[in-house]
Amino acid sequence: MSALASAVQALMEEKHVPIKTFHVPELHTIFPSLRGGDATPEELYPPASARTQLDDVVMYLHSSGSTGSPKPIPQTNRTILEWIHSPSIYLCRERDIRIAVPALPTFHTMGIMMQFYFPLASGRHVGVYAPQAPHPPVVPTPQNILDTCKATDCNAIVIIPSIIEVWAQSRADVEYLATLESIAFAGGPLSDTNGVKLTAAGVKLFSVYGATECGVPTGLFDADDSQGPDADVKTSAEWSWMKFVDYVNIRWIPQGDGSYELQFLTCSTHHPAIENLPDTRGYSTSDLWEPHPKKKGIWRIVGRADDVIVLGSAEKIVPIPQEGYLTSIPFVNGAIMFGRGQTQAGVLVEPRPDAAIDPKNERALVNFRNKIWPYVEEANTLAPSFARIFKEMILVSDPAKPFARAAKGTPMRKLICREYEEEIDQLYETIEASTSSNGTDPPSSWSVEAVEDWLVKHATTINKGQEPVATVDIFDQGFDSLSATFLRNRIIGALRSSSDASAREAAIHVSQEFVFMHSTLQRLAAAVVHLVYPQQVPEGTKSGKDEILDLIVKFSADMPHFKGGQIDMSEPAAVLLTGSTGSLGSHILAALLASPKVKRVFTLDRPGSASALVRLQSSFESRGLSGDLLQSEKLVTLSGTLAQDALGLNAEAIQEIRSSVTHIIHNAWKLDFNLSVSSFQSHIAGARALLDISASFANPVKLLFSSSIAAAQAWNLADGSVPEEVLPDAAVAVGTGYGSSKYVTERLLAKARENGLETISFRIGQLSGSTTTGAWNITDWVPIIVKSSITLGYLPDINGLVDWTPLDIAAQTVVDAVESPEPLPTLVNIVHPRPTRWSDVFAAVNTTLGGHLHVVPFSKWLSKVEAHSANATEHDFDTVPAIKLLRFFRAIDAASIANPEAPLLLAEHSETD
Repeated sequence: MSALASAVQALMEEKHVPIKTFHVPELHTIFPSLRGGDATPEELYPPASARTQLDDVVMYLHSSGSTGSPKPIPQTNRTILEWIHSPSIYLCRERDIRIAVPALPTFHTMGIMMQFYFPLASGRHVGVYAPQAPHPPVVPTPQNILDTCKATDCNAIVIIPSIIEVWAQSRADVEYLATLESIAFAGGPLSDTNGVKLTAAGVKLFSVYGATECGVPTGLFDADDSQGPDADVKTSAEWSWMKFVDYVNIRWIPQGDGSYELQFLTCSTHHPAIENLPDTRGYSTSDLWEPHPKKKGIWRIVGRADDVIVLGSAEKIVPIPQEGYLTSIPFVNGAIMFGRGQTQAGVLVEPRPDAAIDPKNERALVNFRNKIWPYVEEANTLAPSFARIFKEMILVSDPAKPFARAAKGTPMRKLICREYEEEIDQLYETIEASTSSNGTDPPSSWSVEAVEDWLVKHATTINKGQEPVATVDIFDQGFDSLSATFLRNRIIGALRSSSDASAREAAIHVSQEFVFMHSTLQRLAAAVVHLVYPQQVPEGTKSGKDEILDLIVKFSADMPHFKGGQIDMSEPAAVLLTGSTGSLGSHILAALLASPKVKRVFTLDRPGSASALVRLQSSFESRGLSGDLLQSEKLVTLSGTLAQDALGLNAEAIQEIRSSVTHIIHNAWKLDFNLSVSSFQSHIAGARALLDISASFANPVKLLFSSSIAAAQAWNLADGSVPEEVLPDAAVAVGTGYGSSKYVTERLLAKARENGLETISFRIGQLSGSTTTGAWNITDWVPIIVKSSITLGYLPDINGLVDWTPLDIAAQTVVDAVESPEPLPTLVNIVHPRPTRWSDVFAAVNTTLGGHLHVVPFSKWLSKVEAHSANATEHDFDTVPAIKLLRFFRAIDAASIANPEAPLLLAEHSETD
């Protein structure tokens, strides 16, 4: 922390804002008698120079980030005193309530209230984890939270709802919870199913509301069952409803749909830390509530005015960036995300009339999901990992129930979700059923052998009756993201239903990526057992580096020897190109067809529902490339599969390739950042197949490979730029399976080069718009900045370098290598050779736009976009499209501050076949 503090201090001094830092004393200094420390009293801090005033700032806490990035909120003596004035604190003292709060982060409102203010004000102890220094702190789990509660003699717990969801699955845990005086939760909603289940079992469950800006204005122990369930008071069955304390002054703003926005008006007994109301002193929470239909003064929170989706984990999703991106798709009319109180979010998509389907038609639904899935994956990049939308979580609207829209044309979220409540509930029930349907009893034992047999059985039912081979990657045997999710859910279901406490605790550690990370059933079995018995059973997976090395050994074995000698470049080249329908592939193909030094181009793409030529025409049209090029007699379109013998081609086609091709450009690769490197084995095998077939050519041939800068994703920038050579240490490629697989293939080409084949790998970096068409996709982030800036009247300046390479320049670099008579180098990095400062690029943009825009720091520009987003209309989304990418732009701002000399968004090139 001292290094961080020094860095912050230096940064603030650069901005002429000097600050002082104070080091928190070590534990043995505060409590010298612990662990045999020196008992001599020490003066830790000098006495205060003056008595503090009520409105002096004591500390800053950060808000939860419900409406965007967390914000610093000042806490004064006055606000702290009002916080601890809560009647709940006095009730806890009277009832001798001792609360376990080990899992609450102390830097957060819940943590500082319960771990700091509560024991000081109530005189009652709280239960936390034992200090572990100098060892790492305890990682909270549902089980060790209960263990701490028992060990510290607590009789109540304050926790987030996602932990309660886990406890609710264990009969023993529920029985223990029922012995406590209170289980209070905050930070997010608890599912109705588990709330009802727990209260029926006798658990005293309370929902608590609070915020950094206003404290904790709701009560605890406010349920009264003595007068019967129909009495005009809150009962234990109304665990999700809350009553506000008397000392706050509340104003309810009706929303027209039965919900009300909560506002706190400043009064003598309650002073919100932030005042943001336009007409009077007070704080608008943006939280929406509904009153109890029968009981006065009892309220339940139902959402937020700013449409934030609060998951059951208390993670908050701002859906506008993802929804905005999906709405921009030509065949989509609207998109509404959902998922409040659930473990994952989903999206309801309304197709345009000409693309509408019957959502009850399973085949049509599958086809639509496949069609929109690449766009959903792109939208997922705009959001944190917990906000990711999985393919099975895509719902499609019924043409008979079009989206309700306001007069200005924007979808009315609450009405739409209410209209589709049944479909949404059914979707979650279907997902949940995969953890508890046919045969989800746990394995006969938690041995690797028993778990593997169990996995084979369940994977077979999920995989439409086709039994996967346990040692082969399941994603090469028919599995997709939906299948992986179902299998993950069944694993969780088996762990939760086990009589083994270690297995039940292990259930919460099964990450969303668990099946992707262990993509053979053999490895998956070992990983599951490792979760259950981490000390007894090895994890069963190798390090990322070892996996890479194993694949290099596997696919370089028996590498053939190749015909030596130079290609006669006095004759035009004949080229075999894979992956010709993607962005880079299309531009490579266009350049090859336009080159007088190329006489023949064979495109080899996977079979599809449309012919290869039709797919190429669609690709060229969408990228502004001349469709006339596709009429060239040079072009031969082929459909085949690299993994099959003779590339899946007929005898005539493969013979023509073997006898005439002089250059192979391998540009096809799967783009999926979920998959581990082992799941790319079929693609690595495809590259090896091209190497093998090259050995059978009649004449010498050159092989060119579209790699990615992700092949060096772990390179330490402190060591300088990534060298243009095959890096011998596989550790540089550890990270995404995508980048690791590219590195493995670079190594295969290097081995083939040793055996006489002339090869080159192109490590391709961030690609920008094409110079030949003068266009850059308007939905990409740079064009969005420019378009938004025209409306705002401001252009952003930012610390950072730009090393983008235009798409057509990158493609021409590849074609130049084909045309060159010179021997090819082993490897070339395709990034801009002379990075340019962002400010220089956007000064030119400003000049082109007439020079009328004011250039301001990126953070100020971003604040103007945020201001427009507050009450954005459809017109705002059109004229200031940066609203859709707010989270993304915040990340750019943070990255530029962290490393101002690094290239901005050094994103890897990716291409799919």
